[in-house]
Amino acid sequence: MSGPRGPYGPGAEFELIRRLTELDGDLPPEVRIGPGDDAAVLEGGWIVSTDLTVEDVHFRRAWITDREVGYRAATAALSDMAAMGAGPVGVLVSIAAPRGGAVDVEAVQAGIVDAARAVGAAVIGGDISRSPGPLMIDVVALGRTGWPVRRDGAEAGDHVWVTGSLGAAAAAVRAWEAGEEPAPALRSAFVKPIARVSEARCLVEHEIVDAMIDVSDGLVGDVGHIAAASGVKIVLDLVDIPVAEAARDVLGAEAALESALTGGEDYELCFITDPGIVDPGYFLGRHGVSVTRVGSVSDGDGVWLRGEDGTVTQVTAGGFDHWEAPAGPGEEGG
Repeated sequence: MSGPRGPYGPGAEFELIRRLTELDGDLPPEVRIGPGDDAAVLEGGWIVSTDLTVEDVHFRRAWITDREVGYRAATAALSDMAAMGAGPVGVLVSIAAPRGGAVDVEAVQAGIVDAARAVGAAVIGGDISRSPGPLMIDVVALGRTGWPVRRDGAEAGDHVWVTGSLGAAAAAVRAWEAGEEPAPALRSAFVKPIARVSEARCLVEHEIVDAMIDVSDGLVGDVGHIAAASGVKIVLDLVDIPVAEAARDVLGAEAALESALTGGEDYELCFITDPGIVDPGYFLGRHGVSVTRVGSVSDGDGVWLRGEDGTVTQVTAGGFDHWEAPAGPGEEGG
């Protein structure tokens, strides 16, 4: 019996993924969950994900150091472990770099090791190749859990929560693209994101999470995947979105909110719970991270936004999309 495949939210990129996965055929019985979630789930509780990072698509080397490039690449894959509630075990790393010392490959690898160690994982293998053009890094992350958290568990009446704040990484990209150096808090959000592994494990241990995803392509787009997988309607309350203060200071309230909703690369968790069971004070005390209720789940479909005046409008597009967005670096998540 094949493992299940989950639906995706709207967007040209995800329509392409749908078509590609249709070519795969039946999955072997050892695959418990196949394409359509943050990671594949194998027999024995093994969780596997992969994330590709490409120079001038995800970053520019003029903006950040090679060690920071490696750290970001590994964190993108390890964040998928958090999204499934898994404990990371190791990463496999493939690097394609131009010859001649243009890229400090050892520094890239050191950044990957830093990110893996930060969540208790190790680099357990990989591959190296010459690239005729951009630096490319593919990271395969492996983890384990007895209870993988999927995207399809949201039900009418549930509440929608996010960890931390959103929009700072996208604000950093806006600054660089304008020829400016981003404020330190914005730069830090882009170059050293945090895979919320311990926070996700806490949610699993307390059995309070029904569905979860990491915010890599923007909150609207990623919530759209939960809505599609669960067959529900999700309403986000704009006044409650935890927009990063540093992004608001630089961009202003309206543009910062847009960055929080669609910018991506925050790598915070968006999780769905039954009402009345999350204690933000406990979470802050244990992890030093805020959690904010940002919306609710009801019967229906799609993602909707509720404004300050109570007006509710449906979102017709998702978050970052490789096949729709204009070419440009640093604008894509995992």
